[in-house]
Amino acid sequence: MKTAQTTKQGTSQMKRTKSVKAFAFILLCLSIALIGACGNKEQNKQMEPEQVEQKQNNGNREPQASSNENSETQSLNNEDSKTDSNNTEPVSEASSFPKTLDVQGEQVTIEKKPGRVAALSLDAAEAVLELSGASQLAAIPKSSTNSALAFQAEEAAKVEHQIASATSLDPEEVMSFNSDLLLMTKVHTAEQDADQLLKQAGIPIISLTAWNTMENLWNNYELIGNAIGAEEKAAQVIEDMKAKADHVQMKVDGAKKPSVMVISPLGPGTGPYFIGSSNISYDIVKRAGAEHSADTLGLTRVTKASVEQIIQADPDNIILIQWQEGDTKDLEEVTNTPGWETLQAVKNDRIKLMTVKELFYPNRYNADSLEEIAKWLHPDRY
Repeated sequence: MKTAQTTKQGTSQMKRTKSVKAFAFILLCLSIALIGACGNKEQNKQMEPEQVEQKQNNGNREPQASSNENSETQSLNNEDSKTDSNNTEPVSEASSFPKTLDVQGEQVTIEKKPGRVAALSLDAAEAVLELSGASQLAAIPKSSTNSALAFQAEEAAKVEHQIASATSLDPEEVMSFNSDLLLMTKVHTAEQDADQLLKQAGIPIISLTAWNTMENLWNNYELIGNAIGAEEKAAQVIEDMKAKADHVQMKVDGAKKPSVMVISPLGPGTGPYFIGSSNISYDIVKRAGAEHSADTLGLTRVTKASVEQIIQADPDNIILIQWQEGDTKDLEEVTNTPGWETLQAVKNDRIKLMTVKELFYPNRYNADSLEEIAKWLHPDRY
């Protein structure tokens, strides 16, 4: 009996020994597996995002289209990082989204690069068309498609929705465009009211108030470029305009300043108006090396023109703005009135015809108009 008991105890001990060994073997395997996993994880950390994704998928599918987002994130985290994960195309830090812009003291956050922009004013629409074309626009004013008013009319015709002017905006119609960014210039009461209603909708809105100087024009192009992710193109356009303005300044510096009066209709059939200092044409004329007759008459805003006031100012030069090129009917109210022929500008053949889009409406080509007027006023400097 004692021998049988001893044998039984030995057998039990052998079983326990085998169990311990088996357990130890399992622990060893788990440890090896954990070490391998950590190694793979560490290796993945050192790889580019696209490479990690390809490794996880064993190369059985193409990389997802998130590499650009990864590149932009890396660009934000590292000031020196200027290329995407493939090191092929440069990535601009400024073009990364989300971004928060300061719009006249108000912070406007744009979560992602806008794909559907509603530019509700002609000046803003011209800027977007110039910087990125029609593909990024969901809506523009109908006036943007009028070649007499806009330089980008042909491109504007490609935009899906064309609305009435900003002075008669319908906020509900604007909301129906499913835009992810709104751009508008709020000058009139109707525009300001629409601006308040649209802000309540939660769509980012860039509200512009001033395009009345070349400096403000440059600032607005820079702001719009930042908002739509076209910073580089905006910078190029601004650089070109500033170069032309600087060249004009150099040419006319020290020259005698003749007086210039600007007369324009405000729309078809409105008749002629004096254009004052609130319009960009005032700054252009001043930069071209002239004195503006609006200062002589004390005009800051557009005012109905009369021959009596023109005779009173008797400017050296007069610029007549045509609403439609070649159509002077809206100006005949003064040009066909007795007394017009007595003006020294008329006697000396110092009348210049220009179009609305060249001088009255703000756009990048105002710099070309500046050069043109400077050459007309100061031919001896060119």
